[in-house]
Amino acid sequence: MKKIFIFLCLFLYISVGRENPFEPLLTPKESSHDSSKNSKNYFENFDFKLPTTARILKSITVTYENIDGSINQKTLDIDESIDWHYPLRLSQKSAIVSETTSYYTISPFEFFIKGNKLYIHTAAKIQRNFLLPNPYRIVIDVDRKDPSINKNIEINKKYFTKISIGTHNAFYRIVITLDGQYRYEVNRENQYYVLSVQ
Repeated sequence: MKKIFIFLCLFLYISVGRENPFEPLLTPKESSHDSSKNSKNYFENFDFKLPTTARILKSITVTYENIDGSINQKTLDIDESIDWHYPLRLSQKSAIVSETTSYYTISPFEFFIKGNKLYIHTAAKIQRNFLLPNPYRIVIDVDRKDPSINKNIEINKKYFTKISIGTHNAFYRIVITLDGQYRYEVNRENQYYVLSVQ
């Protein structure tokens, strides 16, 4: 009788068991800040009309999503007269601009910026890369050759404000200072490392 009971328990345990016991029972929701799925077009403008009774625009509240997926609101006090006959327009200045290319050199490295991408021309291999806060900087360590380099270039562009290169024992440290907080990735394209921020 005991053997039958043990056999039944073992049979039930095996039949109820999952193929992969380490797979979670609940599937997690997709990340709200997945850049590939939630990437949006740049906001240009939005026109709207108020009812015929509107005379004074007191404030405007804007709801926005942060880089970490959290939602915040900002209220802007205006308190000015309006003419309800004409639509109001919310627009972002310089949202759509032609991408110009800027070139920089800290020998033997060459850099150029196009939009939200910084290209680093070098044959050296990247050892590691990481992000530092306050101010936000992307640090890229690459294999070192003989010459010692310690130089900065102020660029003051959208996304990228400064490039610095310093020499350590086994590597050169390239530090790219950003104008804000972004997600980033570094990829290899032909003779360039491409640093993309988003």
